[in-house]
Amino acid sequence: MKNTLILLGLFLPFTLHANNFKPYIGADASVSIMDFTTDTDMDENFTNITINAGGKIGRNFGVELFYNHAIANDTTLSTLYDELTTELGFVAYGFDIFGYYNLSPDFEFFTSFGVANYDFEITQEYTDYIYGTTTQITTDENRVSTRLGIGLMYTFSNQPVSLLAQYQYIPVNTNIINTISEFSIGFRYSF
Repeated sequence: MKNTLILLGLFLPFTLHANNFKPYIGADASVSIMDFTTDTDMDENFTNITINAGGKIGRNFGVELFYNHAIANDTTLSTLYDELTTELGFVAYGFDIFGYYNLSPDFEFFTSFGVANYDFEITQEYTDYIYGTTTQITTDENRVSTRLGIGLMYTFSNQPVSLLAQYQYIPVNTNIINTISEFSIGFRYSF
């Protein structure tokens, strides 16, 4: 079994290249808008950075692996006697499958379907000014979710660089978040 996996690892890149596989790497900057399960004073907008590696197979199909890191948001509610600070952040990793549709030689419309693991971390710190005490609680919540997306990609003529803009809908359904709407812009560099 081990030898089979080693041989597969050696020959798979050549097989994919022979079948018109065009690998790429890329990066995206995005804004995720959270739909919280309850009314909250927390900011619903999160700034994310995503790195990608994948490839196009033929003209109309592609696969991509990604790692997404959101910059944590925090909210502080305070009175004369106490203060509560809540911080929420997340990371996600997974894969997407793409369908590409040529609009012109340089423009493509695409759709995507993927699966990702979302790891949310919530930290709450309560400070009681009367007694001079501080209590901190950190909670992690993991959720595997599907991702549905659409977007546009522009490829520079005779260049290995593409620019893209995309929207993804992610129904995470956690205890605190129903869905995430993610708007991204980014680039891909093909080899």
